[in-house]
Amino acid sequence: MAASTGADALAEAYAALKRGRLAEARRLAEAAVARDGSAQAHEGLSWAALAQDDGPATIAARTAAYRLYCEADTPVAAARMAMWLAKDHDDFRGEVAIANGWLARARRLLEGQPMAPEHGWLPVLECWGTDADERDPALITARAREAMEVARHCGDRDLELLAIGFEGLALVDAGQVDDGMQRLDEAAAAVHGGELDEELWSLVVFCLLIFACARVQDFARAAEWCETMRAAADRMRHLGSQGICRAHYGVVLTQSGDWGAAEAALAEAVRCFEASWPPYRAEALADLAELRRRQGRMQEAGDLLEQAAAHPRATLVRARCALDLGRGAEAMDLAERYLRRFPEGSALHRVGGLETMVRAAVAAGQARRAEAARNELDAVAARVATPAIRAAACAARAALAAGTGRPDEARICFEDAVDLYAGAGMRFEAAAARCDLAEALAVLGRRAAAGAEIAAAQAELTALGATHLSRRAATLSARIARAGTGNEPPALTARQAEILRHVAAGRTNKEIAAELALSVKTVDRHLDNIFDRLGVSSRAAAVARAGAQDLI
Repeated sequence: MAASTGADALAEAYAALKRGRLAEARRLAEAAVARDGSAQAHEGLSWAALAQDDGPATIAARTAAYRLYCEADTPVAAARMAMWLAKDHDDFRGEVAIANGWLARARRLLEGQPMAPEHGWLPVLECWGTDADERDPALITARAREAMEVARHCGDRDLELLAIGFEGLALVDAGQVDDGMQRLDEAAAAVHGGELDEELWSLVVFCLLIFACARVQDFARAAEWCETMRAAADRMRHLGSQGICRAHYGVVLTQSGDWGAAEAALAEAVRCFEASWPPYRAEALADLAELRRRQGRMQEAGDLLEQAAAHPRATLVRARCALDLGRGAEAMDLAERYLRRFPEGSALHRVGGLETMVRAAVAAGQARRAEAARNELDAVAARVATPAIRAAACAARAALAAGTGRPDEARICFEDAVDLYAGAGMRFEAAAARCDLAEALAVLGRRAAAGAEIAAAQAELTALGATHLSRRAATLSARIARAGTGNEPPALTARQAEILRHVAAGRTNKEIAAELALSVKTVDRHLDNIFDRLGVSSRAAAVARAGAQDLI
């Protein structure tokens, strides 16, 4: 029997929404709007449109509801629409300034009003957005605790569980991993126990858990939660959430070396975001660019990074690409730019940038900057002692030791990095560390051991399809083999020694060319010859070996 009033149609729309009958919910909500055009009917339509990822209809319905609630002098309800409009403008359009304006409007409307759940939902929404990662975790923790107090006062279980989840992720970001994961596990247990009134919020809890696992680089656990979230998102037919779980699963697969499946997952994530939350597309494109970098497909990586615009993840991948291409100074500038986006309290977001900064600064001859980044990374690894983060710290220490003439220390740290990366299932990183270990062993004159390490690295890189690093390994292998024939090249020429002294001082090839009145191509050729003579494949290793043999 057809609903006789707008209120009846609206009640039926909410019931259909809870049962997952999205098209029916949308039709009934539209009927409610047509019958009485009330603020409540427009608000109901906004939730039905949101369930179908219809951004324009969601924003239009919420705006209408906001206006009508204001006209009716119901400021708490108007504030509710304002805060959700903030989320909509962020998710669907990436309009952060407009979103912040709506949040400010909601806060003003709630001033002086009796305690209501909206007083807690507002701080939750202030924790939640496309730029949330760049905020100070201490601020997000404070907002989450504010929301928890309101939730307990008002008896809003959904609000309380989301607040616990956001507090947990903020604590993890700050390096308080045990406390943070405990809260996230609590929120997940409550979801599985059926404590949520609105099933949609389970996707948010799963999302927060995936983010936390990714940041501590617990990839096995992240994969499990990705599958859990994928099942829930598929059941609710929520494209945005499907995109998030596919994007993070793509990162997990990239780290584990299943690059074909990673590409499929990341491409699916991009398609989901294009159809639902376009602003989230940038991070998925940056992650796909990182996969291309590992594969050695640098041009394709660059094209993807252009589409990812100024997303922090894209900046980090650009830094890594520059480092792979031997542009140490550029890589250092990009790593610094990435780190500026995250406060020092946001420890786990800074790990990738710090490791890249150490390597870039070593390549650019900036030992002090490398040491400062290494010290910060060591401090994070001491607090968050997961194998992956400890491996990153070991690799950074080794890179600095190798670049400052301490090959035996570099050898020990690279050995630890290889073991830790392998234990974490990070095949590409383990193979890259083997290449670095082989160079350190070659500098020490341990050619047999160096040859064994580079052979193992080559086999793994070939299996992965990492063409760029595989070529580096092949070059190093050939140089080690030549050095072991007993027909080692003579000592460096005067010009080669002069160029290598400039490299040791941190100058780029372009700067060296200008100083010596040579072409950049001539400097490039001299460096290739230097690498051949010394049996190494990087500037840092060449400086270290030449220094050890008193050649410069």
